[in-house]
Amino acid sequence: MSRRWVSVWAAVLAAVVLFSTNAFAEDKISALIKRLRSSDDFRVRTQAALALGASKSKRAINPLCSALEDSSTTVRAASAAALGKLRLGGKTCLEKRLSDETSSSVKSTIKKALARLEGGGSEGPAISGSTDVYIAIAKTSDKTGRSAGEVDKLVRTAMSKAAASMSGYAVAPKSETTSEAKKLLKKYSRAKAFYLSPKVQKPEYGGGNLTIRFEVAIFTYPGKALKGSVPVKLTQQDVASKDTSAENDLIVMAAERAMEKFSKNVERIQ
Repeated sequence: MSRRWVSVWAAVLAAVVLFSTNAFAEDKISALIKRLRSSDDFRVRTQAALALGASKSKRAINPLCSALEDSSTTVRAASAAALGKLRLGGKTCLEKRLSDETSSSVKSTIKKALARLEGGGSEGPAISGSTDVYIAIAKTSDKTGRSAGEVDKLVRTAMSKAAASMSGYAVAPKSETTSEAKKLLKKYSRAKAFYLSPKVQKPEYGGGNLTIRFEVAIFTYPGKALKGSVPVKLTQQDVASKDTSAENDLIVMAAERAMEKFSKNVERIQ
């Protein structure tokens, strides 16, 4: 066989492989959409929504928007989070659902999704006279093995945006010193201040699932006396091998969930 025909055959083979890969991806998205729309098990619908959020496909937008009307609050929250993860559209349906939603936890997730669609930095709202809870976010203890700072940025951004969606919350600048914090909190004495130290364990793969274990240790601020911790464990199905995008999705959701748990118990922390 001549070199010319070898080159032609290689090009044809590459095109066939690319077509097969794209077709497989499209088939997987179709299967996820079908599960989200028709499964009787809310857990299957929830996992389908999360997987669509990591698909990077615009085909996921319409079914996820429709799933905002699901009878399960878990599915509605997962669908809102997925739209925020995609960042390809869905703002209108999220805003519409926000005005109709009765679940406070789903409303919170919708607000976070809208914040992600609209952009924004890793710093949360600044302290003011109306601040009730002031949080300083520590550098993430990262056991994932990723490059330095990658997971910390994900976690800090997620926690800061979660705080921004909560009434009366403010976030300390990353560079704030102990002396600056003392001076600031003397001025805004009504605010309860906490130092939140997040930790992400190594992602667990097994049985076709991905599990992320996340924990936030709660300290006083700026004194840093330990007051408790908030653990979060999230699992996504149909992840047979390492998937950084799926890991990121679960890490962000875990950070947001930890903030929700913290906010529900903050009044009990002395």
